[in-house]
Amino acid sequence: MLQEKKHYSIVLIEDHSIFIEGLLSVLRKSGHAKVIGSFGSGREALDFLQQQYVDIVFLDISLPGGMSGIEICSAIHRLHPETKVIALSNHTERDIINDVLSNGANGYLLKNASMQDLENAIELVMQGQCVMSEEVRSIIFSAPDNSLRSPRLTAREKEILYWIGEGLTTSAIAAKLFITVQTVESHRYNLLQKFEVPNAVVLVKKAIALGLMKEA
Repeated sequence: MLQEKKHYSIVLIEDHSIFIEGLLSVLRKSGHAKVIGSFGSGREALDFLQQQYVDIVFLDISLPGGMSGIEICSAIHRLHPETKVIALSNHTERDIINDVLSNGANGYLLKNASMQDLENAIELVMQGQCVMSEEVRSIIFSAPDNSLRSPRLTAREKEILYWIGEGLTTSAIAAKLFITVQTVESHRYNLLQKFEVPNAVVLVKKAIALGLMKEA
């Protein structure tokens, strides 16, 4: 007698529609994945998860809005400790990976993961294992890279970076520098891209590590 294959309930937290469609297409072909929700922001997802338990959350760690992917991961872990969180990201920085895993994630896959990688990840996390892409695993277990290079910043970006490190909000920075909020947001976005980090917290950590800022 054939054993019926278990279906796991899954929620996606990802703001890029093209990637969502691709991921949905892959998961629909899986014999044991049932996607019951897809959300473009962490707050929407958390509102849903407060009312609904799910087995697995696939989480993009670079999301718009006030919450970072790492904060969302931690919130899910507090809300439903049994829910498995698998981070999906293009970030390969060791500090980011470690931050995600230390905040409750059960796995970290790069966005180029194959259908087989996703299926294996689903099975393994439900068995209590931590899953990682091969590239991520090699980064985590390799010797630390001490050859970090500082990105080239404009004078204005250096100013914005300094005030972010001082804890000022976007509107406060705009008022201090006599520029618009939109201009500050644009510089913040450019800084995140140049430092290859998902949020301001990791931005400040990396800037300190590079010697561009002093630790408070």
